[in-house]
Amino acid sequence: MVAFLLFLGFLSTAFSAGPNIPCMMFNCASQSAKCFANSDCRALMMCLTKCGQTNQTCMFDCIYSYENDIFDDFMKCASTEHNCIELAPPDPPVVCKKPTQVVQNFSLDMMEGSWYIVKGLNPIYDCFDCQITRFYKGDSQSMLKVNEKFEIHTVMGTTITRYVNESVTQPDPKACGIIKYSSNQMGHNTISEWRVLDRGQNGEYLFMYYCGSIAANYFYEGSVVYSKNAQLSPEAWTNIQKVGMGQGLKMNNFCSPKAGC
Repeated sequence: MVAFLLFLGFLSTAFSAGPNIPCMMFNCASQSAKCFANSDCRALMMCLTKCGQTNQTCMFDCIYSYENDIFDDFMKCASTEHNCIELAPPDPPVVCKKPTQVVQNFSLDMMEGSWYIVKGLNPIYDCFDCQITRFYKGDSQSMLKVNEKFEIHTVMGTTITRYVNESVTQPDPKACGIIKYSSNQMGHNTISEWRVLDRGQNGEYLFMYYCGSIAANYFYEGSVVYSKNAQLSPEAWTNIQKVGMGQGLKMNNFCSPKAGC
């Protein structure tokens, strides 16, 4: 029990206000004990303590390296359901600068199928190698399901494959170039608004911007290029850069993840 309490105390260096240990013991004792007993969940928490409270790159490297269902259940209970743990928002805070011009006459069926992510703006979220995103019919005509597959280069020096499942809807038919993504990741309900900035003449690529939130004070943003082909043509990239610069995006900051793995 003493070791378990020390483990909970270690978490005070990883979260903004430190964990509310009585809250965790009362509401999430089972999930906390399972995390403490699981080597990956325990290693993840210890890894987080080395990151401080605002080093987002370090924190996500730890999470993506060790995350499992036990950690997700712990965070769902301790953070999402009972607020025993407060997430430290990015420092400086992210203020989304949403582009104002989006593609018109866009429908969800234009997203169906498999896409490579060949360009990305946010180094934390967008630049993983071997990203393949598959959109397919959901439970209704107005919804698509999404399966995202990507590679992680872990803090242990290994490479692993991760998967994320989401759903996509088009909340306002009059603003058809604005899409809503919803998922549960790392125990948190995440919602993000995606904007379709450009679509290839033959539907061969989609240029997207997104702004999302994990908590009331925790926002994130980025931009990706979905491509039907692992290689984006020079002509397509020239056109995408022109559109992005017109919307105020820093196109020189985009990464080029390895695709077609």
